[in-house]
Amino acid sequence: MTKFAEAREKYRPGKIKLLFITEAPPPEERNRYFYFEKVHRGDSLFLETMKVLFAEEIAAFETIKQIRAEKSYFLKRFQQEGFHLIPGHDLPLPNTTATFRSNVYRDNVPELIKKILSIASPNVPIVLISAVIFRGLAEPLIKSGFQVIHDEMIEFPNSGQQLNFRRKLKPLLVQRELLPQI
Repeated sequence: MTKFAEAREKYRPGKIKLLFITEAPPPEERNRYFYFEKVHRGDSLFLETMKVLFAEEIAAFETIKQIRAEKSYFLKRFQQEGFHLIPGHDLPLPNTTATFRSNVYRDNVPELIKKILSIASPNVPIVLISAVIFRGLAEPLIKSGFQVIHDEMIEFPNSGQQLNFRRKLKPLLVQRELLPQI
């Protein structure tokens, strides 16, 4: 089991209520990943996702550093709410083009389907994060009977796309009544 899979499994809920699928993890030497508890740089996917899911709790913090200090708490909250996030491919795909990655994700659909079915029910709502993931996975997952709950790409929340990510994800989850109740 990879370092990424170990970290992910630690926070897998007993019953998944909503599954996020995103890009492959970054190279290990970057030492950052959604489920790594001690990340000191980057981590925009974690930070922006928590801003959507737990907005009122996050608002109590004044700095990103303070939020990062509570990362294990927010990962436990994520787990308790039945949320889980997996990559479209288990191994990092550094220094590759978007087209190459999209093809890798599309080619990996049979393995991804096995992974989804091993952790969740076939009708679990799925959110695909990033243009590359959406292009590579939306159609084949929908054709395979999975519940991708959006028909528009949701940007990966980095390089200035954080607002677009929140602007698309929050209303989608509100409409589907998937945001945690406080």
